Amino acid sequence: MYKNIKHINLFILTFALVLLSFSANAQEVRVVDNKGTIQTVNNNTVTTSTTAPTLPLENDVWFDTTNNQIKIYDTVDGWKLITSTLASQNIYTANGDLIDNRTLSGVSNFGLTFENLTYFQLFSNNSIEINGTLSTQLRSTGGTMQISSGTSSQISAGTTMELSAPSNIMLQSPTEFNNTLLDINNSAGTSGQVLTSTGTGVQWANSQQNTVTVSTDTDTIQNEPNGTFPVSPIENDTFIYKPTNGEKVYYVFDGTEWNMIAPTKAARVFYPPSILVPASTAGPQANIDLYAMYSSQFSSPIASSDATASIPLYQRDELYYFVTDADSSVFDISSINVSSTGILSYSVLMPPTDDNAIINVVFVVK
Repeated sequence: MYKNIKHINLFILTFALVLLSFSANAQEVRVVDNKGTIQTVNNNTVTTSTTAPTLPLENDVWFDTTNNQIKIYDTVDGWKLITSTLASQNIYTANGDLIDNRTLSGVSNFGLTFENLTYFQLFSNNSIEINGTLSTQLRSTGGTMQISSGTSSQISAGTTMELSAPSNIMLQSPTEFNNTLLDINNSAGTSGQVLTSTGTGVQWANSQQNTVTVSTDTDTIQNEPNGTFPVSPIENDTFIYKPTNGEKVYYVFDGTEWNMIAPTKAARVFYPPSILVPASTAGPQANIDLYAMYSSQFSSPIASSDATASIPLYQRDELYYFVTDADSSVFDISSINVSSTGILSYSVLMPPTDDNAIINVVFVVK
């Protein structure tokens, strides 16, 4: 009987401890297992409903059937989402916050492709770190890296932007500059200036566009413009002077002074060099190639004041050929003919009694 009372007392003591533990923390229950060891058992509940359970305890679980979500109760933050019960609800279908560093690595040379996106954005309050460098960087170590858009693309920077390549940077479409263009001196230049090459870059410089000025003078003296030259000329400017009763005269500025070229019409006319015209027998004579005679002598003079100089030559089809006069006592005037290619044909009436017979030939530049 004494033993039974002792067991009853032990049971009452254990039950009292259990009640005391439960009252201290409603989530935990301490029980005695079959070996007489006191164990702690959680007293949390799992609820499946469309509405949040009332009077939840720490670590209670709620299956929210409205959103198909699993939530756990926190006495500070309330119901917190654990995960989704749908396999389709993941990073691709739900937004979330990144609360720690994450690394995406390509294993076995796997790639990452984004296709058919309406838009793609990267935002960073500070910078994007690539290869250990704090910067925003997109790069390819081989092949071609392409950034393209179906409509328009915009690349901007808060301060400066640099494009560099070991060889060339090519702009393959019409390029519009909506702001200043800086040269190697970081200068935008002034209105009217042009970009000129320095050999290693470009810089703004004053425009050197040559001008052609035409002036009509009341002076009747040919080749004397009488002070009508343009003011502040630059090298290779051209001035055309037209006196009232003369031919046009061309002047070119050499950087120091104006130099006359020649009157327009007179400059087109010149005599070919002297040639031998056979007239020792009467009758038709062998044709003479006037252009060949001219070309041969002008291209191979027997002497020159400057061995490096040469006489400019016109091409055969750049000239008109004329016979202006001939000795009628020696040549049959009606037989004299010169072709458009400079071939002279003629006939001798009577060989000259001395060497004083003449025939004049003139070339005119077309």
